[in-house]
Amino acid sequence: MRSLVLALILVSPSALAGPKLTLDQVIAKALTGPRVRMARGDIDAAGARVDEAKAARLPRIKATLFGTGSPEITCVDPQCTQTDPQNYKFAVDGLYGSAQIDLIQPLFTFGKLSHARAAAEAGVGAYNALADEAAGDLAVDAARAYWGIKLARELGYMLDDGIEEIDKAMGRMNARTGADAPTVQDRQRVAVLLAEAKVQRADAAAGERQALAGLRALTGVPDADIDEGELLAVEFKLPATATGDRRPQARAAKLGAIAADELAALAKGYYLPDLAIVASAVFARAQGTDDPPSAFANDPFNRVGAGVALALQWTIEPWNVKARVSRARAEASKAHALGDLAAIGARYDAETALAEAAGARTKLDATDAGVKAGRAWVASILQADAIGAAESKDFADAYLAWFGMRARWAQAAFQWNVAVVRLGRAAGEYRASGYRP
Repeated sequence: MRSLVLALILVSPSALAGPKLTLDQVIAKALTGPRVRMARGDIDAAGARVDEAKAARLPRIKATLFGTGSPEITCVDPQCTQTDPQNYKFAVDGLYGSAQIDLIQPLFTFGKLSHARAAAEAGVGAYNALADEAAGDLAVDAARAYWGIKLARELGYMLDDGIEEIDKAMGRMNARTGADAPTVQDRQRVAVLLAEAKVQRADAAAGERQALAGLRALTGVPDADIDEGELLAVEFKLPATATGDRRPQARAAKLGAIAADELAALAKGYYLPDLAIVASAVFARAQGTDDPPSAFANDPFNRVGAGVALALQWTIEPWNVKARVSRARAEASKAHALGDLAAIGARYDAETALAEAAGARTKLDATDAGVKAGRAWVASILQADAIGAAESKDFADAYLAWFGMRARWAQAAFQWNVAVVRLGRAAGEYRASGYRP
């Protein structure tokens, strides 16, 4: 027991804390979550359909084997044109068994098999693209959670500093006496400023907890946290245009339209027959039944035979085929419209992300200059306050402007960093496999 207590004392708090993750690590862990695993399950199912389409070219074999009691049937004459009994009689004498194998080898199907295979392969490509789309969505969600935590903590640190400075200023103000003593209005103005800072600090703490909960849900690590680095704007050169042509969503819709076209062609192929080799072999024996000495006698109880033929298989139902073709063509038309819509959506999302990033970049530059001016303003007020020459209104105005500008800079940095990830998603940067080209 003493050694256990000693071990607990020696363990540092940092060792007990959860893992500190970078943005890349957060994204990597998010890509191992249930959403991507579900997408990979769809890919595996689509791959099985490709195997099924390929297997349709192979022979189909049907085997039938049974055993039962043998009926008692004897021939009355040598030619076995008459038997005893002539028809049915409930009498069992020995065993009766039969084995039969039927084989059908497709030779030519007028494109049915090739269209089925092409549709299945396009489906695999579409599901792969959808998995990459899910990876891109998760990357954006991970970026929002990661940078959201940094934003909330940055605002928290800023407000903690501000609350400390306001407390110091109130102490200096309350220490003044005589003609320099603050008025009631001065005291209340600074008290309201302090209350506002505390309210915003509570909001920042709530935002941090929410973002941290989102991060842990995405990564599946219940005690995960992020690295200690401060909130900074990532280095990234904005492209002149953003088309979204490489967006996985658009690629998936395009492949879905190809698959729909192949399925329409497959449905049309049923207007024509299938050419195949058909083979069959049978063996049957019944112990209690005589075997008639004639190849023309239809004896199901004692027989041995085999045969191979070139066969034409055709279910003639043009009315049903016409309806199925019309439905397949309508679904293909819908798939092409969906592809156009996905391309428009991808382009819109890419342009929106580019506009958001450009706006955030502009705000970053502007608010950076504002933060520097606000800091200088606060410094001058503090210097004046040190000699009792500062007015409480000037003090409150300076701190409100500085807090507001720092908060706007942090918001702009958050928007910029997330927009950069969104632009990467539009460019097809994130893959379900984790590979980033």
